[in-house]
Amino acid sequence: MLSAEVSLTERVLEHLAEIGAGRTSITDESIAAEPDPSVQQILAALLMLHEDLQYGQQRQSALLEDLREAVRARDEFLSVASHELRTPITTLTLQIEGLSRMLRDQLASPLSEKVARRLDVTRRQVDRLAGLVSALIDVSRITSGRVQLSRQLADLVEIARSAAERLSEDGMRSGSIITFERHGPVWGNFDVSRVDQVLTNLLSNAIRYGRGRPIVLGVGMGAQRETARFWVEDHGIGIPPEHQARIFQQYERAAPSTSYAGLGLGLWISRQLVEAMGGTISVHSEVEVGSKFTVELPRAG
Repeated sequence: MLSAEVSLTERVLEHLAEIGAGRTSITDESIAAEPDPSVQQILAALLMLHEDLQYGQQRQSALLEDLREAVRARDEFLSVASHELRTPITTLTLQIEGLSRMLRDQLASPLSEKVARRLDVTRRQVDRLAGLVSALIDVSRITSGRVQLSRQLADLVEIARSAAERLSEDGMRSGSIITFERHGPVWGNFDVSRVDQVLTNLLSNAIRYGRGRPIVLGVGMGAQRETARFWVEDHGIGIPPEHQARIFQQYERAAPSTSYAGLGLGLWISRQLVEAMGGTISVHSEVEVGSKFTVELPRAG
């Protein structure tokens, strides 16, 4: 009796090992051929377990394929839609700039000044829309692996200075003054447009979440002379520790979307671009104290 129980246990273990490997030698015929009804019940249960696992794996595979197809369709839609939107936005921008020049050429009057202010508001909204469209295009390029780098010898200090000057008006409008700290020049083989894009994203974030307080943009050498470093520091709302890794993911943010505009893509895009350039991006932040984002890039490219 004991020998039969040991033998049955060994058989069950062998069948479980088979099932774990995704197969089984149990069939309806082999179950029917068993003389012991209790053994038949055990084998039938094992066969049912195998079939349930197989069905679950097939269902999971089908769901994963559906999910991949949905992601592909989403990315294709974003790519097509963002490219289609770019043309009318560019046309609208040119029209606004033309109207602004016409107004400047006219004699000053209360009406022309009022129209000029309205045009300025419209221009800012169009610029914001253009930025959103550019972000969607970048998402499409990154997810499809079509990000191309074009390196050239450049001074990181001058790249950063240009970004700070371009965004200074937005900062002042929000009450934040951008202070530029440089320890350079810092020459290297950089992709100027991509570095500028990362700087723009980080400065825009600082303006958005900085609560109208001063912002510092700094540039200098990295810990090793082979690297260059820049950082953006604000004194705004800060980021809780549990959210500091998540904010670099797609469509993620630490602050509620109802309170702050944006798609939640800027930091994700920045991280993808920095890593594509062989660099790193990190954040140090305290709630109600502020955040400091630091980017380190190889100077050799």
